[in-house]
Amino acid sequence: MNSPKGVAGSTGSGATQAYYQSLKIKTASVSVSKAGTSSSAAAAVVDQFTAGSKAEGKAGAGGAAYTKEAGMQKAQSLANAHYASMKGAVESFIGGSSGPQGQAFWATSAGGKVTSAGGVNVKDFMVSDETRAKAKELIADDGYYGVKRTTDRIMEFAKALAGSGASDKTIENLRKGVQAGFDAVSKMYGGFDNLPQVSKDTYSAVMKEFDNWTSGAKVAS
Repeated sequence: MNSPKGVAGSTGSGATQAYYQSLKIKTASVSVSKAGTSSSAAAAVVDQFTAGSKAEGKAGAGGAAYTKEAGMQKAQSLANAHYASMKGAVESFIGGSSGPQGQAFWATSAGGKVTSAGGVNVKDFMVSDETRAKAKELIADDGYYGVKRTTDRIMEFAKALAGSGASDKTIENLRKGVQAGFDAVSKMYGGFDNLPQVSKDTYSAVMKEFDNWTSGAKVAS
């Protein structure tokens, strides 16, 4: 059979090469099936792909063959890890997983007292004038726990998890992890409406950044 222009035999580059490699695998599968091998065994050859090797449909030196199911399970495990990591990070950034380390704690301190409605300690306690002043500084526009810098930390963490060229599905999974983190902190305060305003503003800012990321307006990591 004559090869298409620009292709010698079954070799080539780009999509053309991939097509002929796929055709070879399918042809081999049919041959095996005709030789008496079951059709399911032939299908198993097609379902394999090779990591770290250019061998056609088979494991080669330095490579290994994986099934589609194994690949899907690995992708799901990675997605679950991303979700859990993102949720935990947001809980820490916003709520403070252990002690006064979160935005919400300092925002409430700036008001003169800290309330743990639904949390471990349901009592209010007054903070000193010095602590209140420090809290106001921390949640200011340019403060460490302000909207911008907290949003930046959350997005930097998300993009580090996603890596370069993240798919919309990966970005959406990370967004859900962020939402779960805010939900967890909200429960500590008796609901989202009871969160300090700076925390609610941060949530809105983070969601906007995710929208920009998905649309491709800001993809730098």
